[in-house]
Amino acid sequence: MENAELWISRGILYEIYIRSFFDRSGDGVGDFRGILERMDYIVRLGVKGILLNCPFQSFAGNSRHPLTDWMRPDGSLGTLSELLLVVEAAHEKGLKVLASLPINATSDRHVWFLESRDRSSRYLRKSFFWSNRLKLPTSPDQEVPEISNWAKDEETGQYYWYQDHKDEPAINYGDSEICEEIRRAFEHWFTLGFDGFRLAGAGRLHRLGKEGIELVTDPFRQLQGILSPLRNSFPDRIFLFETGSSPRGAFSKDSRLFYHFNGFFPSVIRAVKEENKAPLEQALCSDEFAAHARRELPVRWTLDLRERSEETFEKFLEDDGEGAIFPLDDNPPQDRPVLARVARIMDNGRRRLQLAASLFFTFPGIPVLYYGDEIGMGDHPHLPGRNPVRTPMQWSSDRNAGFSKADPEELYNPVIDDPLYSYTMVNVESQERFVDSHLWNFRRMIDVRNRQPALWGEGEFRVVGTTHPAIFAFVRRTGDETCLIVHNLSKSSVFGELDLSRYASLVPRELFGGAIFPKIPRHPYLVTMTPYSFIWFELRPERKKARPKVAEVAP
Repeated sequence: MENAELWISRGILYEIYIRSFFDRSGDGVGDFRGILERMDYIVRLGVKGILLNCPFQSFAGNSRHPLTDWMRPDGSLGTLSELLLVVEAAHEKGLKVLASLPINATSDRHVWFLESRDRSSRYLRKSFFWSNRLKLPTSPDQEVPEISNWAKDEETGQYYWYQDHKDEPAINYGDSEICEEIRRAFEHWFTLGFDGFRLAGAGRLHRLGKEGIELVTDPFRQLQGILSPLRNSFPDRIFLFETGSSPRGAFSKDSRLFYHFNGFFPSVIRAVKEENKAPLEQALCSDEFAAHARRELPVRWTLDLRERSEETFEKFLEDDGEGAIFPLDDNPPQDRPVLARVARIMDNGRRRLQLAASLFFTFPGIPVLYYGDEIGMGDHPHLPGRNPVRTPMQWSSDRNAGFSKADPEELYNPVIDDPLYSYTMVNVESQERFVDSHLWNFRRMIDVRNRQPALWGEGEFRVVGTTHPAIFAFVRRTGDETCLIVHNLSKSSVFGELDLSRYASLVPRELFGGAIFPKIPRHPYLVTMTPYSFIWFELRPERKKARPKVAEVAP
């Protein structure tokens, strides 16, 4: 059986919002058969696995997808048999399959909640937060859940607590019975062939403590009672925690557990806006990153080329002021969404997009590539909630972007109508024809990354000192493999010197074209770079030239 740490550290995950990927049935909603039909496209990207977003049964008509059953696929996406065909086909082509599962809450129509509201039933009674009356704080300084987050259940007359929406009651992770139900759900899908889960909302779990409802500060420790029993039967299954905190203590050595590096994407945005490497270097200043500069260690975090969390972006705005999200526009329009694709954030600048992709694929971590970003898809800023980044995949310039044969008004989400990002301008079919398109450049980056162990999700890395503030350079190393990555964050051509004395006498070889650069001396190494450019080097020992043979003269 393949080791968990090994398979996920070597590749990239491709996240698919199923309802907007490809509609095979023609009803306007993407489905499992659509993924099956486009499986070869996914394989050609060079990714290691696919991450299915929201495949489980949820309340129809709600774009937040509150789950009504954790152990069944959503009927609008297809049958269980069709989902298992996707898993089987992916495995045959060497791809792993993970699913995103929101674990902090359920729908108020879920059987767990319905069982919990029944006062005559003892089972699951404490699995949610119930109160006979609203409890007001006894002092102004007392931290208690917001009063507005209590909703009255008309059937029982009691109040239950929720986090964001009243139709999504929060789960009490202090209750052993609900934890056992969740463990059974994981076991069910692992038995059917799933290779892991992204635990959405893992950083927002709650439990009932002595002082009332309290936030779970260490979700890794809290979920050990659920995950530990699965280790023996499913040792290679992966859990991607959607939380910005890393596992601590013994949990940091568990090769199945990963967290989300919240600081990556905001740091990329800020660095491009300011044309300064400081935000990216600051992101690498934590104690955990410092440990990787001293010795080779496995990487325990994932990266995204977008931001899934409104909370992270709200904090980013508080720190940097209004407009900081959008680096090239000091006065963004009010209707622009918090959740936007990288293409819009970078104002669709080709070089800026390529620069962001280079940082994404070379930065320490496990990249999770969101569908459509490989072709530079934009978003639909006027759609509500998370839907701006959930528009139909743009396969061609045909009607509905080649996504569906349904009438346009029947589509789950409308296609992008902005001329700059329209499917008539940005689509897979047209980019397949041009070897310098976004699609082909992404494929080349992924291919090079797949062939360089130093760029995988493990090993040693350290920031390289530079004399120009816009030149960001770092080294990745695993075993005998060493890579030097250099980025110009400026819109202007720049030159600067790199402190590479640690790597003196090694010879840089450019990884895309194979060009050999001058040997690294003990003094600073000079580089010149065009706007928003990047260079990937492999550093290797200088090959000794063979002495020419002296021809022997016959007597």
